[in-house]
Amino acid sequence: MATATVQPQADSGKKAGAAAPTLRPFFPGSLDLETHTYVQSNQLTTSQITLPTYYPKTNGFLADLWIDVRTNATPNTNANTAFNEDYPLRALQVVTLSDTGGQPILGPMTGWEFAQFVKWGGFSFSDDVRDSQTYTATTGTSTAGGAFGFCLQIPVQFVRREPLGPLPNTNSNNAYALDITLASMAQIYSVSPNAANPTVTVKIYQDSYRQSSGFDAQKNPTVTTPPGLGAVLYARKNTTPVTSGTVDQELSQQEGSYRALHFVLRDSNNSRVQGDADWPDPLQVYFNNDVPYDRLKSYWIRRQERDYGYTATVETANGRDYGVFTLPFITDHGLKAGSEDRYKYLSVSAADTLGWRGTVGGSGTHQLTTIYNFVRPPGGNIKGLTAR
Repeated sequence: MATATVQPQADSGKKAGAAAPTLRPFFPGSLDLETHTYVQSNQLTTSQITLPTYYPKTNGFLADLWIDVRTNATPNTNANTAFNEDYPLRALQVVTLSDTGGQPILGPMTGWEFAQFVKWGGFSFSDDVRDSQTYTATTGTSTAGGAFGFCLQIPVQFVRREPLGPLPNTNSNNAYALDITLASMAQIYSVSPNAANPTVTVKIYQDSYRQSSGFDAQKNPTVTTPPGLGAVLYARKNTTPVTSGTVDQELSQQEGSYRALHFVLRDSNNSRVQGDADWPDPLQVYFNNDVPYDRLKSYWIRRQERDYGYTATVETANGRDYGVFTLPFITDHGLKAGSEDRYKYLSVSAADTLGWRGTVGGSGTHQLTTIYNFVRPPGGNIKGLTAR
């Protein structure tokens, strides 16, 4: 019976090289780091207060910052305390995160504007700062009237599961900077607590990823940097006066890959409530020669509910905000905006034309604020943000 035999291989004179090891992702070789090194307490006055600059601790890759704001137990005596519109979140009158060269990355914006940037930015499972046990805003005649507190995220990474967006942060002589200015008493309150001005304590928390060891716990090799290193998340805003009636307003372009556009309309009295009533119905957002978005107000509201799940009463936790309408480009993966594969980002250059067109109701001059939520990809190549 014949048996199979292995034929000898011809000697090529070369030995086969060992295959390069397959590297595991960044996370198995790194470690989450949470630090808390900044506490500032100031009594509110008739003037704004500029806080000392916070320089994030250099410990690897900067992922996120958190600003915790608390007042003391306000000693109010029978005053019927009340907050102005946008407050108490706007007690952070100016917030700016700057890069190592001193140029703004996120901001300058108010705390309320940052809250909108986060709420509609698709950064986590629960993005509404008011939907939290840490959020308080006490009004009325009680002794605690005028007290407030909240914990506001300042996002640096924009996709946590990769992660995309963490900033290299290892050189204390070349540091990022977070600057905060507190609002005055008159800006925060329409009716102030009358026994003493509240003292506000600001704490800053920092989320980072440790520099990778290059190996996981069992010494399997890993990549040593987050994917898409060099991609940076930006927040910019622009406010333009628009008169009531027909408006065709070209927006101020920010070059990059847009994750979302957030529009805020206020009337001549700076009211978002009336701005909401005066919102164009329908409104068109045009891009060069196309009109990709032509929306009735009710349809826009329903789209926001579908994409974000905010269906509660207006101006309450998990409800929409008066005068705020968002256009997300982060809906190409899961059911919720922010579950994104980055293929639907709107790429905008200086040569493009982006505009806002409709009929504004009411009377007088309104203010249209556009908050731009965008990314500049590594090396300017948008393919660096995606898997393929």
